[in-house]
Order: sequence, then structure tokens, then C-alpha cells
Amino acid sequence: MTALVSPVARPVSRRLSRSKGRRHAWWVPVVFIGPVLILQLTFLFLPLLNTFVLAFTDASTIGGGTFTGIDNFVRIFSSASFWDATAHTGIYMILATPLIAGISLALAILLNTKMRGMGIVRPILFSPLVMPMAVVALMFQYVLSSNGLVNQILQGLSIVSAPVPFLTSTQLALVSAVLVTVWKSCGLYTLILLAALQNVSRELDEAAELDGAAWGRRTWSITLPQIQGTIGLVAILAAIASLRAFTEPYVLTGGGPGTSSTTVVLYLFSKGISPGTEAGLASAISLVLFALVLVVSAVSWIFSRRRALR
Repeated sequence: MTALVSPVARPVSRRLSRSKGRRHAWWVPVVFIGPVLILQLTFLFLPLLNTFVLAFTDASTIGGGTFTGIDNFVRIFSSASFWDATAHTGIYMILATPLIAGISLALAILLNTKMRGMGIVRPILFSPLVMPMAVVALMFQYVLSSNGLVNQILQGLSIVSAPVPFLTSTQLALVSAVLVTVWKSCGLYTLILLAALQNVSRELDEAAELDGAAWGRRTWSITLPQIQGTIGLVAILAAIASLRAFTEPYVLTGGGPGTSSTTVVLYLFSKGISPGTEAGLASAISLVLFALVLVVSAVSWIFSRRRALR
């Protein structure tokens, strides 16, 4: 008795054989991801591995070294200069993070409202995003100098009788660098928060408005709780950026006066960049900084996660 074969069976079997043939083309994903993997290995993973190896040697920037164990880390944690730089970095983060998050949130809420002139205000607020940090720091170096624009305005309005030493005072130099970071960073974080605000449910806000709730009450009780995850993300990103602050204090003050505005990255730069300096010690400092960033990120993430689960 002859079995009947459905006419659909043959095309299906052909498709299966073709799909098997496609699965054997292992080189297709390699072609697409191969160049990216080569770049990642060359410029990210191999330098990271080299940094880890150098951290346990006494290598210099112009020559090799020998294995010294944890001597570099002992030197770091027994150095008063390192702890001063760490304190300055902590102050930098404590000042910059709430300022960046608060100002960015306020600007995002303002831009999210329907007001006249927003088409002009938005490009102005986002213009710092396209400017390199070195250019911004050079601009503020002129603006905040003793004969700069800010002091000229303050003296012209008779607010101060003598120029304010924004860049030459041990109390104001670090604060001035923080203000430059805030001015440069707020545009990016405002954009992130604005995107989150535009995804907020409008129904709850409209219902609260019908019940007679004012704009401030609706913003505090309805809008902000819906974007608290994004606010936490912005705070984490701002804290990490503050820990890695380098260009602002380097261009504005060079870490001075004295070492009053020297951050950990600037301290790392002074130990490992110039020819003949200690690459092994600088590598150990970079690993300590990496661990510090991981700790801050983990603590911030756990804190924001707990708030989200409440």
C-alpha cells in the first residue's frame, strides 16, 4: 500500500535543510563582531590587564620593573598626599552630585511644561553638551580670574571691593571646579530626566488636577515618584563623574593652590604620566580608584533599589 505524501512536506523539508545550512555559517557573526572585539581587546581589556600586572611591580614609564607584591598599595595607604586627594575627591562628589541632580531635575520639569519660548531655551541649555571639557575649563579660567568677567561685574555693582580669589584661594578653588562640572554636566542629565518625564502617565496627573490639586502638589506626589529610578540613575552617574574629575581642576588651578584642589585622578596623573615616574604606583592608584567607583556605584544602586521597593 503506497503512502501518500502531502505536497506541503517537501517545501518544509527544504526549508529545514536550508536552515541547517545557515547554522553552519559560523563565520557570519564573527565578521560582524570581530572588528569590535579587536578594538575592545586592544584598547580596553589588554590595557586593563597590563594595569593590573603593573600595580604589583616597581615599573617606571620608560622601563620595566620587578615584582614587588603589595608594596605599592602599602605606599598609597600610608601617603598623606593620597588621603588629601581622596578627601578633596569626596568633597567634590558631595558638592557636585546633589547640585547636578537637583538643577537637572528642575530644568527638566521646566522644559516639560508648555510655555512660550521653550524652543529657544532648549538649545541654550543643551549647548554645553557639544563643548569639550577642556574648552569649558579654559573659558571659566578667564571668567573666574581676578580680572575676569565675574569679578568685573561684582566690582562694577559695588558688591565687593576687591577681586574674589576664585582660583587662588584654598577655600574657593575646589568649589570653582565643582561649579564648572555642574555647568557642563547639567545639560546631559536634564536630557535624561526630560525623556523620563515625557513617559510619565498623564492620566493620574489629569485626575489629580480635576480633584483640585495644585501643580506643585501634583509634581511632588505624582510625577516625581514615577521617575525616581531615573533620578537615582542620574545621581549615580553624577557621583561617578565627580570621582573621576580631572580636567576641571587641572586646567583651572593645576591642583593648587598647593594641593587644595588635587583630586585622586590628578594625583594619579602626577605619579604616572611624566617620563621617569612610577608607572607601577600609578597603576595601583588606578586600581584603588576603580574599587572606589565600584563601592560608590554599589551603595548608590542598593539605596535606590530599596527606595524603589518601598
